[in-house]
Amino acid sequence: MGDAPPLLVAELSGNHGGSLNKAFELVEKAVESGADAIKLQTYTPETITVKGRCDRFLLKDGLWAGQYLDQLYAKAMTPWEWHEPLAQRASDLDVMLFSSPFDESSVKFLEDTLAPPIYKIASFEMNHFPMLEEIGKTRKPVLASVGVSTLNEIEKAISVLRDAGCPQIILLHCVSEYPAKVEEFSLRRINLLRDRFDLPIGLSDHSLGHLTAVAATAMGARVIEKHFTLDRESTSTDGAFSMLPDEFREMAKAVRMTFQALGSAQDGDDAAKPKPTRFKRSILVSEDISRGNLLRPENIRVARPGDGLCPSHWKDVLGKRVNKDLKIGHPLSWSDLEL
Repeated sequence: MGDAPPLLVAELSGNHGGSLNKAFELVEKAVESGADAIKLQTYTPETITVKGRCDRFLLKDGLWAGQYLDQLYAKAMTPWEWHEPLAQRASDLDVMLFSSPFDESSVKFLEDTLAPPIYKIASFEMNHFPMLEEIGKTRKPVLASVGVSTLNEIEKAISVLRDAGCPQIILLHCVSEYPAKVEEFSLRRINLLRDRFDLPIGLSDHSLGHLTAVAATAMGARVIEKHFTLDRESTSTDGAFSMLPDEFREMAKAVRMTFQALGSAQDGDDAAKPKPTRFKRSILVSEDISRGNLLRPENIRVARPGDGLCPSHWKDVLGKRVNKDLKIGHPLSWSDLEL
């Protein structure tokens, strides 16, 4: 990979607007615009959150303000039955297609249906340790966005993946804002990540334009991921921060020209720690539980938002009794358990 320009990945996300024909066109236009690979997102609302209706589940600002988490994910998801025909269309165009799974069942689905060559882990999923373990077991290379993870959290995720059998990890520097501002990127963090973990580094870029992608290429990024859209209509869920075909084509040209002119850039300084986010995973109650009942996989789930116990305690809490009635969506804490 070091002798080739960065792998250019077009992320389709929910920009198909619920139309399979539009999804096909997205694949075709992305390839025409210079994409080396197509990426999907594989989830359902039930695999990414629970149907909470309290304030914690309501998006209050940004592009998706006024929607509850499950409502947004229901609108933005790519139906699972679309994956195979979209992968075939990508294959016909001689590019690979892969996906970001969002729970263990989506990993199994992707393995059984597509057997993708690589996996992508989204920024907010880097602490979904049960899923990371399943991805590692596939023994496929992994692209991992680290936009909301501390260095210690990244190290822990790498260990889970490697211990499960993952052969290669590429960390993607990322600012998990939509859209992200160029001045927030602290691109020298690419050097910090490379030096700390001795792994290839790439960029998952939600900023407007291609300045950040070009700069990251000059710093040695091996992968550039950008959201791709045909329009910026409201039905294209991520259209506001996605690249139109002409924009993606310009970026592809600029990135590849930059790579041809590359020297080496090794120096860097510590970047600011990423801001905490409520969109990481935690252990939440997934159905009402009465006092004295046991915690089981059927009544708790690793889900968003991230204000419950860390998923690393999943095995520790299974089989424990609760000391109070717990409602669906409750963020599990040690104080809820009979210890």
